[in-house]
Amino acid sequence: MTKVIDHFLAMAALSSPSYREAQVCDYIQTQLSQHGISCYQDDAHLHYQAEGAQCGNLIAVLPGSLTGTIALSAHMDTVTPCDLINIVEQGDWIKTDGTSVLGADDKAGIAVILDALIQLAASPKLHPTVVAIFTIGEEVGLKGAKMLDFSRLPPIDLAYVIDAGGDIGTAYISAPYSAKGVVTITGQAGHASEPETGFNAMVAAAQLITQLPIGRIDDETTSNIGIIHGGSATNIIMEQVDITFEVRSRVQSKVQAFIKEVSCQLEALQEKMPIQYQNSIAEGTPGFRLEQDSELLNRFIFSCQQQGITVQFNDGMGGSDANIFNKNGIPCMDISVGMMHIHSVQECIKKSDIIACRDLVLKLLTQPLAAKP
Repeated sequence: MTKVIDHFLAMAALSSPSYREAQVCDYIQTQLSQHGISCYQDDAHLHYQAEGAQCGNLIAVLPGSLTGTIALSAHMDTVTPCDLINIVEQGDWIKTDGTSVLGADDKAGIAVILDALIQLAASPKLHPTVVAIFTIGEEVGLKGAKMLDFSRLPPIDLAYVIDAGGDIGTAYISAPYSAKGVVTITGQAGHASEPETGFNAMVAAAQLITQLPIGRIDDETTSNIGIIHGGSATNIIMEQVDITFEVRSRVQSKVQAFIKEVSCQLEALQEKMPIQYQNSIAEGTPGFRLEQDSELLNRFIFSCQQQGITVQFNDGMGGSDANIFNKNGIPCMDISVGMMHIHSVQECIKKSDIIACRDLVLKLLTQPLAAKP
């Protein structure tokens, strides 16, 4: 069997929920060391001791004979359920027995990077310096990437995160700006048989919700209420309710407008109701949009053409570690490894897609970087 598939199957069998990535990290380190590729763990896990983080981000550097540096990245954690993983192979397809996720998100991306590094280390092919970054805690808010110390890395010219679905040749060239947080509304507790003795916080919360645009706001903006929590008993007037919001948009000003609207509505409610409130909604990781005529995109287009692959550039509505690279001034896009039905027990991937992505990545890495003006 092709080695990249062996790597994927070996890692897919390992449970690695967020902050519990040590087994996958050990596997990668072992494989790299066996092929003379240096790597090290950073101290990202020290920032998440309360969550029980087991290991840091893993960084490998493969020096190149061509000028410049390209980074490749994938994350080591998966969503749950992932405790008992029974892998099923059906011809070209890899999936599970339906009791757990497969973890192609993002162990398929790891396998592609790992095999590409090993092949380059063993061959005389010319390539720029390659920095491979395997992060922790991506599924719970890009936590590993946010703690990555870019000052310890060689200067990176451009980067590819391998963490997307769709046909091989698909790439995401933008990601939304976002904000999230909790609004806590406090009324007055009292006995339900004497409603005049209190004020139900849920009444104010309901009015707030009806005054806000929730769901699809426009073609590039969405908002959501993910969690509502409040109350202690049916015979007690609800004193406090917590409402967890998120908003995302490809236009930063629209995120800011939603945050402002929440504040305005809360102020208006307080003027006519006996409530207090706390509002923690704030902007999070910034979005990005890549330049159409950048070397990052042109290199990808050329490499796909060389492999006979159709290119499809998409605008994303989710976040990935690519957000963090772009935030740090490194042009980066998220490319597909072919995984399907991610974040569900129906997750699956084709062996042929993993191999095709590996070949595409090798093509990306064996082109000279354009000279800087």
